Amino acid sequence: MEELLLLSIGFGVGLSGAIAPGPLFMATIKDTLKYGPLSGPMICVGHLFVEIPIIIALSLGISYVINIPIVRAMVGLIGGASLAYLGIQIIKDRKKFERMSEESIKGIEIDGIKIRKEYLIPIKTGFIFTILNPAMLIWWFTVGNGLVMRGLAIGFIGVFLLFLGHWFADVSWYSFLSFSVSKGKKFISARVYEVILLTCGIFLLSLGVYFLYESLPYFSQYI
Repeated sequence: MEELLLLSIGFGVGLSGAIAPGPLFMATIKDTLKYGPLSGPMICVGHLFVEIPIIIALSLGISYVINIPIVRAMVGLIGGASLAYLGIQIIKDRKKFERMSEESIKGIEIDGIKIRKEYLIPIKTGFIFTILNPAMLIWWFTVGNGLVMRGLAIGFIGVFLLFLGHWFADVSWYSFLSFSVSKGKKFISARVYEVILLTCGIFLLSLGVYFLYESLPYFSQYI
């Protein structure tokens, strides 16, 4: 049961991050217009090459201190506050994200674009746009660190399940985006996009409150 929960948390948090327009969102649209509908998943492969070392480093770096109460308390506090903040921002800015998504695909016309074999270029795009995005590093060393610690509570399999859910969310969203753009259609309506963002924001806010609540017992012995 805990394994399924970790997989679900990884997917939910991953989708919440992937769905908001950012560098990878724009890069996916750009490469899809040039290389075809497989650009989305290939960009995620490049993204993966950056995230795997970060997750391994976080896992190895904190695994030996996972049972120290103050460490668990601080990670729960920082991770929970970060999740709650991101959730609130997504809820507040969902209208802005909606306009960004509309503007980014406005005027896109695809006329007989052929699927090509140069998918090493989208992989490179995913790698570069990820490693040069400071928000990604900040996310992993705050929110992501809290998730990794949660996974380590049941061992490295827990971290793997969190990451698997997280990456599946990335691949699902960017594959869907790439396929939709390649067909020359608006991938979702503005209203549906807003509802999805609102749901993701509420999910992150709730998860943040949950992490904060779980950290309280670890602080009690220091009060």
